[in-house]
Amino acid sequence: MSEIYIDNNCKVCSSYGNWINKKNNNLKLYNQKNLSENEIMLDTLVFKKEENVYYFSDAVIMSIASLGGFYKSIYILKLFPKRMRDFVYNIFAKNRHII
Repeated sequence: MSEIYIDNNCKVCSSYGNWINKKNNNLKLYNQKNLSENEIMLDTLVFKKEENVYYFSDAVIMSIASLGGFYKSIYILKLFPKRMRDFVYNIFAKNRHII
């Protein structure tokens, strides 16, 4: 069973969490406040699958890829360096409350 932790105070995050939860029957949706204090301070989407924990852009990629089928094509984003992906993710994350 996979778990995803989102910021319920963010409309974009809540929408994403609800969308992925509807698509994936093996996913539990939790509020970010259920994470450790260190993880909360990261202020990011967190995706846990088995023993693996993913943060930032990796959390988005792996949570979508977990849907299987066509959604696995998101792995193509892994061709971009993690630093670049996380940079774009952080710009979006910092402005998510404006959207």
